[in-house]
Amino acid sequence: MLRLADLVFWLSASLWLAFALVGGVAAMAIFPAARELPLGMEGYEGFMAANPEQARLMIAGHLVERVFLLSDGVRMVVAAVAALALLGQLAFAPKGGFPRLRLAAIAVAAGALLIGTLWAQPGFSERDRAYRGAARAGDAAQAMELKKGVDESHATASRAASTEVGALLVLISLSALAGGRSGGASGAWRSPFSASGSRRG
Repeated sequence: MLRLADLVFWLSASLWLAFALVGGVAAMAIFPAARELPLGMEGYEGFMAANPEQARLMIAGHLVERVFLLSDGVRMVVAAVAALALLGQLAFAPKGGFPRLRLAAIAVAAGALLIGTLWAQPGFSERDRAYRGAARAGDAAQAMELKKGVDESHATASRAASTEVGALLVLISLSALAGGRSGGASGAWRSPFSASGSRRG
């Protein structure tokens, strides 16, 4: 059972980190390209004529937002699995390394995920819809005024995402160190990626 908990933990934690990073990777790829491409979107012709660069960035933001929305549900599921697997590790091997620190790290990561998914992202989406509505109506001045609120919500969401990724990196690092340090101890767990990948005791 401990080996199963180890395997599930490492798989779910790795997937959690991957999906937490995918939105940022997409943004780094899409936004620079959007500045150079002749992008267009039906219904926004007036805004695009008044502020073509900002219009291209708005289209890029729409594409990136889809990536975040698709990853949110996956992250919620794998976060729950990772938390249960970590509790399983600690239940089957209570002498495993850094138990409190690992619990704290996963709690911070999960808290940041919940804040980002249930609070920051909905707030951002609401303000972004108002911004796009003004842009679609061709009111460039109103759209740019609303864009300030979008930027504020984006900063809040980015802080939540950065906290989530940072806590996950701490969790994974501590778990790898705990597996290496306690691999030879009786009743302790070790990472399935360690040299032998087996429990001794």
